[in-house]
Parts: sequence; C-alpha cells; structure tokens
Amino acid sequence: MKIVFYCAEQAPANIGNYLRIGASGTVSALILASHGLSQLGHEVVVLNRSESGTFGNSRYLRTESADEVPDRLEEIGDVDVFIANGFAAGIFMTHRIQARKRAAWIHNFVDQEPFERAITEGRLDYVICISHNQLGTWWRSPAFARVAQVYNCIDTAALVDVPVSAEKEKKIMFIGAPRQSKGFHDALRIFDAFSKEHPGYKFYVAGSATLHGSSAALSDNGVFEKEYEESHLRDLLRTKTGAMREDVVLLGTIPRHEVLRHLGTAMVALQNPCWDSEPEVHSVSALEAQAMGVPVLTAFRGGQPEVVIDGHTGILMKNPDIGAAVRALGAIVGDPQLASRMSESAKRHITERFKVEAIACDWDRNLAVMSRGDRFKGNFMKAIRIKCRHKMRR
Repeated sequence: MKIVFYCAEQAPANIGNYLRIGASGTVSALILASHGLSQLGHEVVVLNRSESGTFGNSRYLRTESADEVPDRLEEIGDVDVFIANGFAAGIFMTHRIQARKRAAWIHNFVDQEPFERAITEGRLDYVICISHNQLGTWWRSPAFARVAQVYNCIDTAALVDVPVSAEKEKKIMFIGAPRQSKGFHDALRIFDAFSKEHPGYKFYVAGSATLHGSSAALSDNGVFEKEYEESHLRDLLRTKTGAMREDVVLLGTIPRHEVLRHLGTAMVALQNPCWDSEPEVHSVSALEAQAMGVPVLTAFRGGQPEVVIDGHTGILMKNPDIGAAVRALGAIVGDPQLASRMSESAKRHITERFKVEAIACDWDRNLAVMSRGDRFKGNFMKAIRIKCRHKMRR
C-alpha cells in the first residue's frame, strides 16, 4: 500500500532524528507511525517542511505549505491513503486532495463539524483519533462509523541505547511544553508544596513554549511565554528577593536523548496535572517517562487513564487537590520498594502495549479497512467500554 503522511509543523520529522530532536508529541507520533508502517512493507512518503531524503525505509519530501501538496501527490502518483497529521488536518477544508482514501489524524479535542462537512462533501473519508476517550467524543456524529482509533507509540528498542545512571536522584521532572495549556503552573504549585515537606529535591523542566510552535514573546529565560510567566509563574519561580529559585532547573528545549537521560534519574515525572484547560488526549511524554521506568503523576482527564495505570505505573489525580498530589509524590519517594515496583510496572506496561511494532500493526489493520472503503464496526461499544472503565477507576 502506498501511504502519504503530511506534517505541517516545522521539525525534522524522520526516524534518524527521533532521539536527537526536541519535537512535539504530534511530530514524534508521525515519525514512528511512518517508520513502523514502512517496516511492515508499505511504501511510505512523508511530506514535511524540513527536508527531503530517505530515512529508514521511508521517503521524505520537503513541502513548505499546503498549496504544494497537490503537486507532490501528482509527483508521487497512485496514493492509496493520504493522512494529514495534527495541525495539517485542516487541509481538507481548503484543498481537494487526490488520493484513493483521505484521513485526518487528529491529536486533540477539536470542533468536529468542519470534518463532518468535509466527509459529507467528499473531501475527506476518515478521521483517526489517538485515544478511546477521544473516539467517544464522536459518538453523536453522523460520521462516527468513519472514525478510527490508533494509539501513539514510542520506539522502546531505541531507548535501550540512552546512557542512564542506575542511581536515582532527588529529582522531580516536568516534561513537555511549559505552557498554561499543559498545566505547568499546577505542576509548579505541586512541587512548591512538595519541596516544603521534602527539602533537597529539585524540579527539572525539559521543554519550552516553542515546542508547540508558540508565536508569543518569550520571557528573559527563553522558556516561558512572557504573558504566561507574568500572570501565572512569577511568584512561583522567584524568591522574595526576586532571584530565580535554585531548586527549579530550566533545561529548555534539549535533544530527546538528553530528556530521556534526565528522566532516567528522576523519581517521578509530572505531566499536565491541569484541571482548568483542555485535557491531554494521549501523551507521548507520559509514554516516554514510563518507558524509562519513571512513574507519572497526571490528571485523571482525557486519554490519560489509558496511558497511566493508577497505582501501578503512576498516579492519576482524581481532582485538583494539591495536598493529595503531594501525598502521592511523598508516598513514592519515601518507599523505595513501591518506587521500584512502579518503575518495573511502567516499563513493562509500555513495552507490552505501546511499542512501535504493536501500534504499526494497529495502523495496518485500520488502513486495510480504509483502503476498502469500509465503515468501522464496534465504535459505539468501544466508547461505552472506555467511559465505564474511566468511571470504575474513579
């Protein structure tokens, strides 16, 4: 099958850069999906804004804008399935894409009406969600039978080569873009309260606001959007004298292998413990942390209960209770046996369910349905099951 992915984000989106770049989860998901499908024998072409070449078994073509996509598709010829990834999914509202089947791969909760209209008008054939929770938001849509679900994944084999000290440090780590939408202010409040009860710990922050293409002005440290730091972070980041806190380490946007190296020595990872913004759909950052044996503390929202097993691979915050979050962190760092069990469970969980080889097979099955033009069966029951599972876990 000839499959074309289209990525509109400015990032070197190839498997050779998987461990070297500090890309968003959306781009990481694209890299691994295309790589996994090429490993299964599909002909895969990735249209991206950064580079042309062959990486792994996938072909990459530099494509600066959506206006260039029709010409690229004509150059490629006879495309079985065209998949627009993340921010690129809006291309179906602006362009007529020539491919046997066309799919929008959606990475967050969106207004569904434009996609429904594109399907009705014959511009789009399928929608791909990245969690069952997200799939469930489509259950009232007339296009529900045209909606598939495939999880994000990580390359667990590549993580083996990341040099990590066997010794854990007194380190709590935040991963992802430190923005309001990612709950960084809540994570910082949790650490602030935690550090008062557990002195000596440091809060490492990997990533910057630019990770998701922020166009807002950054503050002096080059990590946070200036307005966000002024409105939410100033009192949390600085001492009474105005100096930056010594127990908060801003790493900025660093290569992925450096993020993983830091993760490998962290006790716990905080990943979007936010309750006043859009929930995570399915976090690649949480997958990577668990793959490195680091329990994840995150909010019980969106697709996170499908990523983190509460009490086994991390902690799911059931409400915005900072005291409960601090107690959960304290329980993990204060009990070496519990921390060890969670670490091993986290690694096993990711290896068994979210490695690239397994998710590539899920893609393969769904793409076979799309190529035949069939509808997806059982979506309603999948949505019901995940809603019931979420309620039971609460």
